[in-house]
Amino acid sequence: MSVTEPSSSVISGATEDNNKYSDEQLQNLAKNSKQKDFENRVIEWTKSAHQRCRTIRQQIERQWYINMAFYIGKQNVAVIPISSASSAATGVRLYIPPAPYYRARPVINRIRPIIRTELAKLTAQKPTATIVPATSEDRDIAAAAAGEQVWDATYREKNLKSVFRQTMLWTLTCGTGFMKSYWDPAKVDKSGNPGDFAYENVTPFHLFVPDMMATDIEDQPYIIHVQAKSVEWVRMNYPNLQAQPNVMEASDILNDSFLNLVGAADFRKNAVLCYEVWVKPRQVEFLPNGGMYTIVGDSVVQFVEGNPYLHQQYPFTKFEHLPTGRFYGDSVIVDLVPIQREYNRSRGQMIEAKNRMGHPQLIAAEGSVDASKITTEPGQVILHKLGFPPPQPLPLQNLPAYVVQETERLLMDFEDISGQHQVSKGQVPPGVTAATAISFLQEQDESMLSTTFNSIEEGFEKIGYQTLCYIKQYWDTPRIVKVVGRDQQFNVIAFQGSSLRDNTDIRIEAGSALPTSKAAKQALLMDLMSQGFIPPEKGLELMEVGGVQRLYEEIQIDSAQASRENMKMSAVTEEDMEAYLQTFMGVDPITQEPQLVDPNTGQPMVDEMGQPLPPPLIVPVNTYDNHQIHIQVHNNYRKGQEYEQLPQQVKELFEAHVNEHMMALGLIPGVPAPMEGANAITPGEAGSDQTQQIEAEMAGGAQQQQEMPPEQMPPGMPQQGPVM
Repeated sequence: MSVTEPSSSVISGATEDNNKYSDEQLQNLAKNSKQKDFENRVIEWTKSAHQRCRTIRQQIERQWYINMAFYIGKQNVAVIPISSASSAATGVRLYIPPAPYYRARPVINRIRPIIRTELAKLTAQKPTATIVPATSEDRDIAAAAAGEQVWDATYREKNLKSVFRQTMLWTLTCGTGFMKSYWDPAKVDKSGNPGDFAYENVTPFHLFVPDMMATDIEDQPYIIHVQAKSVEWVRMNYPNLQAQPNVMEASDILNDSFLNLVGAADFRKNAVLCYEVWVKPRQVEFLPNGGMYTIVGDSVVQFVEGNPYLHQQYPFTKFEHLPTGRFYGDSVIVDLVPIQREYNRSRGQMIEAKNRMGHPQLIAAEGSVDASKITTEPGQVILHKLGFPPPQPLPLQNLPAYVVQETERLLMDFEDISGQHQVSKGQVPPGVTAATAISFLQEQDESMLSTTFNSIEEGFEKIGYQTLCYIKQYWDTPRIVKVVGRDQQFNVIAFQGSSLRDNTDIRIEAGSALPTSKAAKQALLMDLMSQGFIPPEKGLELMEVGGVQRLYEEIQIDSAQASRENMKMSAVTEEDMEAYLQTFMGVDPITQEPQLVDPNTGQPMVDEMGQPLPPPLIVPVNTYDNHQIHIQVHNNYRKGQEYEQLPQQVKELFEAHVNEHMMALGLIPGVPAPMEGANAITPGEAGSDQTQQIEAEMAGGAQQQQEMPPEQMPPGMPQQGPVM
């Protein structure tokens, strides 16, 4: 992305007589004058567009402030209109009106738990992403699989879950949230490469759009991202820019009365207002092809014609809570605010009635007592003048029953409007005992969030697509990426943009963002394991229970060892094989002919009959291996797409390695199993049902192979012995 820093100073320099300018200097003066006029025109248009966008959404901003105040517990606020000195738009001011000291104004915040529950549901699951290959060619299929791994690695390394959680909090409170995903050339990744992804949460207060009826952010003609940066930040990033603080009051972005409520009254008082503007083609006169530019203070510091990114989209993703048919969505807090006010008022009336009952008002004749001396001290003696009746407590009536019933009805209204009934809070409704009925009620509560889940899945599709486009556009050299394979083994790959080809069509699996019940999932896995549909080892892998992962790893130690062997064999090159075989090369001291020798002892490698032995495999089969598990893991890998891309020499290495495991079990026709102590299985290694089943299948396959005539033997299977 190119950066243009227009000069604010006029190029000076006189000719010899110091009274005339040269032609070149005059051209520079004219060029700078036109550039300054153009810069002033851009700045004037930007500030005018910003004010227009603020004006058309001022009623929406008013509701945002009320929602946020009720969420943080400032629920006794009132709203009054104000006129800003720096803006033609009319704003609002939040304040807490005074009340008599005896007035009970409790705040029983029922809104915060509702938002917390929704936030937990919406951020519980990571949406499952799949990249659709551009073609059916093997290269595109492999590139799509690698792209999925890179996206998963980026999701973890950039902590997208934390950024998404912040965005969803703004989405739930204000109805709309935004996440910014862009390429930052100033950053350096963990490997030291210049440039890296950047993901940020953008509040709805800082993003402005002109069209309120366009629901899709890509349909907006332009977008203005406004931020307040400190003077120190401007000096560090633009040392040649003499920017002065121009944010005279916090209401230029956030209402100062709201900042007073949350204890941030000194927010950015001495700050510089920065505009980042993105424009679509054929929308703005001075950017006919679209583009973006940045204004810091009163200077244009960046101006790019045309969208600089390959995806040709805004680098902002919109998340919506409740659709309204307009650009800005709505929040459930809007419907809960009147109920919360009435609930607080009813609870306050009950507290005041309790106070009056505990400290009743007294009726006394005028002048009979000194009212200032009457306190709430227990056992106090109240003196009154003779001839006057003693003070008497004012008769009071109990609160009507409908007042207490009203609070119960208000609680039911909270549940109905928020869609969070007793079953969502872990409480079973009276009379409901069937597990199916409870699950149905839970699904009904979660169905009210279906539109929000759809918005999340659509948003992650856009973020994932933009991330893949950044990889294709900016990863011009291989970068190291830590990925997790399908066998849950960590791996490191070198990936660059050209390796992705055109495989950027990322899809989010429908329903993958929906929350799942761990208890129901664990019960299902237990049933599948007890019925024998899945082995216990696989069930422990899928269970999300603390401590089970360690147990699973101990049980699957043989599978992990075989997976490591897969990685070693798949990484073997022709040079590695030649170097390995070279270590076994020696010379016969008598005949001076080359022969294979043991590098440890220096003795020739021959059997008992004096016949030469082939060198062991570069990835050997050990005596302590659980051969059945190793054969299964190696064959599972050989059935995958990654194996199909390996060189033929590596495939032959896999074949020889698996054959040695089969020889150890006596599953190769014509080759007896080794005697005890050579490569036999120790007791207990093949005790599980899974390994017994594998052994039976392999024994059946070996028996079938023995019955085949030699001309019908499968390709790659030796007829008289293993292929070395």
